[in-house]
Amino acid sequence: MHFLSPALLHLAWLALIPLALYLFRKRARRVSVSTLLFFRSLSREHQESAWLRKLKKWLSLLLTLLVILLSALAMARPTSDAGKNAPGAIVLVIDHSASMAAKDAQGKTRLDVAKRLLQQRLNALPDQVVLSLVAFDAKPHVLLSRSRNRRECLRLLAEIQPMPMEGRPAAALTVSRRLAELETRSQIWHAGDTAFTNTDGLTYAFLDAAMTSAQNIGITGFQIRQAPMARDRFETFVKISAAKSNRANITSQLEVTLAGRLIQLRELELAPGLSTTLLLPLEGVRGQRLELRLKTAGDALAWDDAIVTFLPQTRPIIVAWVAEKADPFTELAMTSMIEAGRIEILKGTPAAWPLKDKPDVYVFEGWLPENWPTDRPIIALNPPQSSGPVQLQRLQEPGLPHDSVRSVAPDHPLLYRVSSSRLAITQTSILQLSGSLEPLWMAGTEPILAAGEISGQRLVISAFSPSRSEQLALLPAFPLLLGNALYWCAESTDAVSELRPQHPGDLLNETGLIQWTEWDGNQFNETTHEASNGLFAIEQIGAWQSSDHRGTSILASATETNLPSLNEDSPAPTAMPNIKATAGVSDWPLALLWLVLLLLILESWLFHRKAVF
Repeated sequence: MHFLSPALLHLAWLALIPLALYLFRKRARRVSVSTLLFFRSLSREHQESAWLRKLKKWLSLLLTLLVILLSALAMARPTSDAGKNAPGAIVLVIDHSASMAAKDAQGKTRLDVAKRLLQQRLNALPDQVVLSLVAFDAKPHVLLSRSRNRRECLRLLAEIQPMPMEGRPAAALTVSRRLAELETRSQIWHAGDTAFTNTDGLTYAFLDAAMTSAQNIGITGFQIRQAPMARDRFETFVKISAAKSNRANITSQLEVTLAGRLIQLRELELAPGLSTTLLLPLEGVRGQRLELRLKTAGDALAWDDAIVTFLPQTRPIIVAWVAEKADPFTELAMTSMIEAGRIEILKGTPAAWPLKDKPDVYVFEGWLPENWPTDRPIIALNPPQSSGPVQLQRLQEPGLPHDSVRSVAPDHPLLYRVSSSRLAITQTSILQLSGSLEPLWMAGTEPILAAGEISGQRLVISAFSPSRSEQLALLPAFPLLLGNALYWCAESTDAVSELRPQHPGDLLNETGLIQWTEWDGNQFNETTHEASNGLFAIEQIGAWQSSDHRGTSILASATETNLPSLNEDSPAPTAMPNIKATAGVSDWPLALLWLVLLLLILESWLFHRKAVF
C-alpha cells in the first residue's frame, strides 16, 4: 500500500491531544454536602465494579484515537497494489481546428461529439488520476496541466470552441508526449477526426469523432495579382477541391461579387478527391471589395466556402536592371510594364556596380557580378559566366537553336499563362543546377530556364538569347515570363504585401483599431478589434484594414476541406485502455471515511446509553 498524499499523514499527531487529556486528567475532589441520600441512590442505580469503569475509560480513549487516525489516513488517500495497472496520468488532447466545425444532419459539430466522448470517459476515471488537457489548432494550447481537479477539467473542456485554422497535429503530439513523460503510467487520449501518427512508445488511444458520411467542397487556394500588361486589371486564381469522403460527384456554384455587384457565376461539378482551378479576370478600382462565395447543397463545412478581400493598392516594383548591352526584347518587355505602372526601372551598366539604391529585385542581363549579392532576389538573363550559385558552361556563338521547348513544371508561378507550344529558342549556355534550383523549361536534354531558392534568396536563370530566338518576338510568352519572374521574386517585399493572403494563426504587426469583414460561416459581419501591443493574432476569416494597411485572411487548407469519414479504409486506431478493472483503487479513502462515521455513531451511543466517558 502507498499514499497519494503522504504529506497529510502528519495530521496523526492530533491523536496526542486526547491521549494527553486522558493521562493528565483531574483527580476526584472531596466536597462537603448536607446529605448523602441522593448520591447513595445514584450509586445503587449505577453500581459497577472498578475494572468495568476502567475498561470503559480505555474504550472511550481508543475510539477517540481511532477516529483521528482513520481520518488522517483517509486524507492521505491510500491505494493498494490492486491499482498498480491503473493509469497514473491521462493527457486529454482535443482537436478544435476548422474541420471540427463540420456539422452532421442533426446539426452537431465534430467538436461536440469529441467533447462528449471525452466527458464520458472522464466520469469513469478514478479520483486520483492526474489530468492534463491540451487543445490544438494551428498550435497546441495547454489548458490544464497535471491536476486532479476533474471538475475544472470538465469545465475547461466544455468551453472549447472550434477555430477556423488549419490543425497542426505534430506540435500537439510533441507537447502531449512531454506531458505524459512527467508522470508514470501515463496515457494519451486524443479526440478528433484524424488520429496521430508516430505514437511509438506511448500508450495512445484515439476517439474518432468523424462523421459516418461526410460531404464537403471548399476553396483550397486563392491568389490575386495585377495583370502584367494592363492597368486596373487583375487576375484571381481560385482552387476548389472536393473531399475524398464524398459519396458521389458534387455540383456547386461560385458567386463572384465586386463592390456589391455580381460579376461572375460559375457552376462546377467535382468528383470525390479531385480539384479544379479557375482564372477569374477582374477589372475594377483599387480598394473595391471582392467576395467569392461557394454554394453547395448538403455542404458540411462552411468556413472554406467564402473569401473576401480588396483589390490591392500596391506600389510599383523597383527593379535594378544591370546590362552590358540590353537585349531589345527585354527592353520592350520592361517598357510595357513601366507604362502599365507595374515597375520602376533603375537602369545601369556594370561600371556603376554596386548600386547605391537598394531595389526590390536585381535583373542582370548578359553580365554577373563577381561578388554575389545576397540581400535581394535576382533574375539572371543569359549570363555569360559562372558566379555565386549560377554555374554554367558557355556555348560557342551564335548558340544552339531549338525548334521546340518542353515545360517540366507547368504549375510553377513563373509559367503562369505562359505557353511554350510554338516557342523556338536559341540556347547560349549549359546550366549546372544544384541545390533547390529546379528546371522549368527543357530544350532537348538541357535546362534553359530554372528557378529556386538558395539560402533564402530567390533566383531565376535563363540560358537563352531572346533576340536570337526566331519566334519569341512574335509571341507574348517572354513578356509574361519576365513579368511573372518579377512578381515571384518580389513576393517577400512590401511592394506586393497586399497581394499575399494570410491565414488564421498568423500575426499582424499593427497597432490601433483594425476593421474586419468577417465570415462566420453564414454571412459577412463588420467587426472592430484593437491591437494594443503592436501585434494582433488572426483568429478570423475575412478582410481587414487598419489606418495604414489592409489585407485578407483565408482558410484555404486542403487538409481541413478534405473531411475524413468513419467509412474510409484507414488503419484501425489503438483501442481505448480498459479502466473498469482499476475503478476500485479510489475506494480506500471512502471506506475509511465510512468507518470513521460508524465509530462516531458508536461512541455517541456508548456515551449516552452506557455512560462510556
